[in-house]
Amino acid sequence: MILVALPAVVVVAATVSAFFGRWVWWLDLVANFRPQLGVAAVVFGVTLMVGRWRRLGTATLAAGLVNAALVAPLFIAPSGPDAEGVRVRVVTFNVFASNDRYEEVIGYLRGVDADVVFLHETSAPWEEALGDADLPYEVFPSRSDELIFGTLVLARPGAKVVSYGFAPSEPRAVEVELPLADGRTLRMLGVHTLAPTTERRAALRDAQLRFAGEWAAARRPPLVVAGDLNAGPWSWAFARMAELGDLQDSARGFGLQLTFPATANPALRVPIDHVLHSEGVTVVGRRLGPRLGSDHFPLVVDLVVNP
Repeated sequence: MILVALPAVVVVAATVSAFFGRWVWWLDLVANFRPQLGVAAVVFGVTLMVGRWRRLGTATLAAGLVNAALVAPLFIAPSGPDAEGVRVRVVTFNVFASNDRYEEVIGYLRGVDADVVFLHETSAPWEEALGDADLPYEVFPSRSDELIFGTLVLARPGAKVVSYGFAPSEPRAVEVELPLADGRTLRMLGVHTLAPTTERRAALRDAQLRFAGEWAAARRPPLVVAGDLNAGPWSWAFARMAELGDLQDSARGFGLQLTFPATANPALRVPIDHVLHSEGVTVVGRRLGPRLGSDHFPLVVDLVVNP
């Protein structure tokens, strides 16, 4: 039973320590794995209880309940207004800069027929391929010449796009003003934060997420924030962004849609690609696309901007 007790202690410790990611950067990475921690805690806890290790078994099952409580909201659809209004389809996809499956991605985007597409990690070859493609969009690159890649926007004609910069210490965000059929404007922010692989990069990512929250707080609804945020929905920085901007997670009611890494076993994937929205916007569909040569899956979200 000791072979079960030792990993059970690790799972309990990880469950608790993941709440302290605000102060210890790498603990926030642990928070990305709440679903896996929950499943492991239940399995180990039940095994320990059967083996009469009741104290540790009880603690481990409690850890399972904590993780389940944090994950459960993704399976509960929020109440809101009826889905009446202007429909908008949004795609966010980190294409992976060295990925060369241009025609496959272009064909997929043609079939999805979104209104706005945020393509992250687009390098010069991606910009050239998408610029030459026969797609019904205006193409807005955000990459400056000194950068390897940035976020490229494909938007229906009439949209306005402003880049906030994509150097590591910049917001790494691009704003889109999309005119709607009823004369209103939907403001969207496409974001690709730094991967938090070091303490410095984690701090920059947190600042970039804060920028997104403050961007939303400074604007009137309807609003959308979409992108590769390099943070799961249980990250403290993600939660702060949503709270600052009064934003809701489009994943609510759609369960676990694990976007990264697409190349790994599903049990090891985490949801770090997101679409969030303000009041006045209803989510009517949400799905992942296929593997297209990237380590991310495309995320497709159907929205209704309410009257």
